[in-house]
Amino acid sequence: MTDVFTQSPKELEQFLKFMEKDLENVRRVISFCREKDLDNEFMVHAKSETVEESAENVGIEEEKIVKTLIFKAGEEFVAVLCPGDKRVSEQKLEEITGENVRMANPDEVKENTGYIIGGVSPFDLNVSTFMERSILEHEEVKPAAGSRVVGVTVDPEELEQALNANVAELT
Repeated sequence: MTDVFTQSPKELEQFLKFMEKDLENVRRVISFCREKDLDNEFMVHAKSETVEESAENVGIEEEKIVKTLIFKAGEEFVAVLCPGDKRVSEQKLEEITGENVRMANPDEVKENTGYIIGGVSPFDLNVSTFMERSILEHEEVKPAAGSRVVGVTVDPEELEQALNANVAELT
């Protein structure tokens, strides 16, 4: 991967719009990572709205992309970290939480995390966090850093510790 990428004026304007909208959340992620003394690296990439786009844009396998999904479990919201190539089993999540679960809608995600769909980061959340066990099989993984154009590379064990995540089989 190169340190430089080129964009047309239209692409650059679109990128800047994303960054203006996401700047506070990206700074929030940076602060959290510094506070937890995480050994990580941030990556600015083309806009990614799917795991496939994200994997292609950053040159990584889909299973190393970490989706942060927000569910409503009973009356509480929870975050679930899931490999990009897998789906969360709501039945397993219900067994673990002891509550009926459903995927949160975009407004609930924004209201309860401050992040928008596609850029939900696992960092600096005020909800219980669950991590799919298979994420720990990798040397490094890439969750979103509060934006659809910024990701972060992190050791999954450091991620688990920093988030105080509950590890379980969730897919």
